Amino acid sequence: MNTTEATRQLLPPSSKWLLSINTLFAGASALSNTFLNIYLWKFLQSVEQIAIYNFYIFLFSAIGYTIAGWIAKKSDRLYTLRIGVAILALFYILIISFGSRAVSLYVLLGMLQGIGTGFFWLSYNVLVFEVTEPETRDEYNGANGFLFAVATMAAPLLAGRILSTLPMKGYTIIFTVSFALFLTAVLITWKLQPKGGPPSYDLYAGFSPQEHKNLWRKMLTMSFSMGFREGTLAFLPFLLVFVVTQDELTASRYLLFTSAGSLVAYYVVKKFLTTARRNTFVTTAAFMLGLSVLMLLFEVNKVSLFVFGIANSLFTPLLVIPYSCLTYDVMGQLPEAVHRKVEYIVIRESVVNTGRCLSILALIGLQWLLSEGLSMKLTFLLVGLSPLVALFFFRRTNETLRV
Repeated sequence: MNTTEATRQLLPPSSKWLLSINTLFAGASALSNTFLNIYLWKFLQSVEQIAIYNFYIFLFSAIGYTIAGWIAKKSDRLYTLRIGVAILALFYILIISFGSRAVSLYVLLGMLQGIGTGFFWLSYNVLVFEVTEPETRDEYNGANGFLFAVATMAAPLLAGRILSTLPMKGYTIIFTVSFALFLTAVLITWKLQPKGGPPSYDLYAGFSPQEHKNLWRKMLTMSFSMGFREGTLAFLPFLLVFVVTQDELTASRYLLFTSAGSLVAYYVVKKFLTTARRNTFVTTAAFMLGLSVLMLLFEVNKVSLFVFGIANSLFTPLLVIPYSCLTYDVMGQLPEAVHRKVEYIVIRESVVNTGRCLSILALIGLQWLLSEGLSMKLTFLLVGLSPLVALFFFRRTNETLRV
């Protein structure tokens, strides 16, 4: 039996259900969230307002994490998972019910989506911490990323076909399918075992543990830089593809190509990533992601956006998966890791979402001060530099952990 087969056997059956839930979540999100930005653009015609919508998603995601953490400690993490998916399902019910009138509620929609996302990811991250061990995390996260990429590759194909046939009614169909996928994810949660824990909820202990405080602070600094990078990249490149081409089918192809790139990258991660190779993966990814923005500094057009998107999809998994695995390894070293895992995850994700919010605020501020073209280029420059900051703190954290 080879090492990979032995590692896979270490994963408990609950991990398969967890992978199924996240794959459904990924498919539903990829099918609708990215196209929702285009749907809003058709009525708002403003990058700044789309940015504000995404700002509220990240802001209330942090709030959702905090509230969900309290509920999870008082009851069970499966309840917050179900509540999160139910809130997201309600989000799509509102869009389907209100139609084009929902655009005027984009701030409220951003808040609702953020709360639901925070509830879902709090529970999911806690469950990942529970079902994996240091020796299985690279394997689990690689498999999860691979399935995530498959779901996000299939979704734009379906969405693009629907929107090219039924331009406006197609959005209602997409949002309805997303609602059905979220509902299925909720039903699968009953396959997971409930597990109570100590009811005390101490965020200060999560932010400033008694032991390994410096190690945790380095990890949080890296989390901030990762969030800063993700803030604008969550919506801006894809939106710009549509703004430049005015064609949903071209935007769908962009998603298809980038998802295919992610699929290849996650396969490489799943096949070759080990604890010893994490530094190599992250170093390669950080420099390549930094170089990928160079074309956008000269001109933002269809070609430069596609090249950036494909490069970004190829190298982001090489950065994100080792980061995620290292985070859980560091958490495992912290005091009362089993009892304080909820607090540690809430603090980490609050820091990540702070980075995302500041990234969007930087974009909005640059839009106010400079021309749209120059503000876009400076935004992409800041995004390009953030992986290098993440690399610095990743290596320092990894070295400290392995000592």
